[in-house]
Amino acid sequence: MKHQTLLALYIGLAAASPLNAKWQRVPTLADKPLASGLKGLASNATITGSAGFGRANSLLSDDPTDHVDIAAGNSNAVINFGKPTMINRSAFANDGIEGRATLSGSSDQKGWAVLDEKVFTSSDRDITFAFAGMQVKFVKLEFALSKGGSIRNFQLFGGDKDKDYYVKQSKDGKDGYPVNFAGVGGSRVLYASPKPEGDVDQAMAYNKFAFPESDERYRTLIYDLGQVRIMNEFGSVHSPRPVRFEVFAFEKLPEKEDWRGRLAFNPTDFQQREPVAAAEDTRGLGYLKAKPKSTVKSRYLALRWEPDFNPPSFGVSAPAITGSGFAGGSPGSGQGGPGGQAASNPGHTGNGGASVGDAGNAGNGGGTGGGGQGNGGTQDGGTQDGGTQDGGTQDGGGQVQSSGNPFVGSPSSSGVGLTNTPSSP
Repeated sequence: MKHQTLLALYIGLAAASPLNAKWQRVPTLADKPLASGLKGLASNATITGSAGFGRANSLLSDDPTDHVDIAAGNSNAVINFGKPTMINRSAFANDGIEGRATLSGSSDQKGWAVLDEKVFTSSDRDITFAFAGMQVKFVKLEFALSKGGSIRNFQLFGGDKDKDYYVKQSKDGKDGYPVNFAGVGGSRVLYASPKPEGDVDQAMAYNKFAFPESDERYRTLIYDLGQVRIMNEFGSVHSPRPVRFEVFAFEKLPEKEDWRGRLAFNPTDFQQREPVAAAEDTRGLGYLKAKPKSTVKSRYLALRWEPDFNPPSFGVSAPAITGSGFAGGSPGSGQGGPGGQAASNPGHTGNGGASVGDAGNAGNGGGTGGGGQGNGGTQDGGTQDGGTQDGGTQDGGGQVQSSGNPFVGSPSSSGVGLTNTPSSP
């Protein structure tokens, strides 16, 4: 009888442990690739021509939910970087197109070298081109499709790194142009649960996560934005399945050391908090946006997806953490190191970098903080039903505005773009 009681106890503990287990931090990347040519950075990239594309300018949008319509048959678009640029990777999220995609590069538009080619069906969600690095000034994206549809989150990667660009915000966070802080400004993923499939480092580098089949109710990413950021919209491009989406903000991430001395996060902490924003993709369109009731000011954010049913897998192709900003300053002078805690009082040293001050002002990187008090924290939120934009769900009912004009001007000696007169859309 005693052995049966012990066996029942062990079985109970084993069944409960996955639900109550604390999460371990994922490895933090020292360097992170940055998408080249997107609006909102020091980029002069333009669309020089297109055929068979609708909304071709959205190829350069920093909003991953923006779509480009592509007709069946042959179509193409040409991107001009404005200067020689090294690229070695490209990707987009597929919304129903089927056929062949070809990516080519050129220095003068007279001769084109094929970089990579992909054949896919309408059910293939993420299409990725990978090739040896090549210096190009022009990129051509061509399609030969048996079925038309749309694509989202088109990106090109190569020589640009996030450490080369420092994104600055005004005190109220309203000045500048839309910026996705999930991919720029020093952000890093600290926790991903359940553990993504495949190469975890690559998932962190390109913000593309394939969550496996799991008994967990949520798929969760926790970001350290590097410093306090002011944000006004959240969202994602994800698997085309019905899903609920919530965002939680933390002034200081409630981590504790485990028995091995490593920092860990207890997911039960979410039960004691209210989300600052929430939305729902009821039709399984594969993208959504969530507007908070008021701007969110915080350094740490948790994005959580709750699929309507337990799918074999659930992918997040592109998280969106949106605020307004502009290029300025030096990465070493104000951008806190990823993985540390933001300072809550002047003079406090964060675990992983600089003391964070109001609206991104910071003490000198890595030293004892001289910045002002970090005013991050959780804002009141909640789910607001809104209208739809291009067939997708938008929370809050507000209008979706297109991404602003790109920053123009040559990079400064510190590697950040100078803010000059914005170019026309």
